[in-house]
Amino acid sequence: EAASAILGQEIEMANKYKVVDKESGQQLFYAVEQTDCCMRQMKQCFGDCAPWKLDILAGGDSMAPAVRMERAFTCTCCCFNRPVVQILEATSGATMASIIDPWTCCDYTFTVRDASGADIVMANGGCCQWGLCCPLPCGPCSKVTFDLRDADGSSIGELKKKVPGILKYFLAPDVDNYTVEFAKQENWSSEKKMMMIALSIFMDFRLFNDNKNDDKD
Repeated sequence: EAASAILGQEIEMANKYKVVDKESGQQLFYAVEQTDCCMRQMKQCFGDCAPWKLDILAGGDSMAPAVRMERAFTCTCCCFNRPVVQILEATSGATMASIIDPWTCCDYTFTVRDASGADIVMANGGCCQWGLCCPLPCGPCSKVTFDLRDADGSSIGELKKKVPGILKYFLAPDVDNYTVEFAKQENWSSEKKMMMIALSIFMDFRLFNDNKNDDKD
């Protein structure tokens, strides 16, 4: 994307993610966007409306799709028709959960719902973090923290977005690292942890997927 932006117009490439265990460094999953090329270019002009698909792969060397994320096309405008991504079991296509970016005036909030539509996790990043107002690769401007709460409002963890470094920031400003901290007292099932991986990816698509190099002449 950075190379195409230098030529005058960025070509939106497929997003890819590695999911690793923080302590061991072992790769657990690999996620790759499956949206076709034409639809990917829509994100530059109609970011709130454009559809996309992404597969989360598991299985070590012989990776196979475990979970699919599907965000359908919507005519989104302010509070109308807010973006929702469906989390599906890859083989059966059964709905596991969904994530919505609800309308808020001065807040960054996401809601994870189970297959029945009940809220299970809310992520709130507020609006007064330096990493949101003035993202830079150093100091408090390099990170954004989202508080994770359950349906009762109790804190159950944190999701953090951080700029990986100065070099990557200038060459590829849409590249970020995400870390999920799970509260030890909370009973985190493997499926619920997968929802937090999906939430991180959805946040990246919604808030942090713009390459600023595309704005340079």
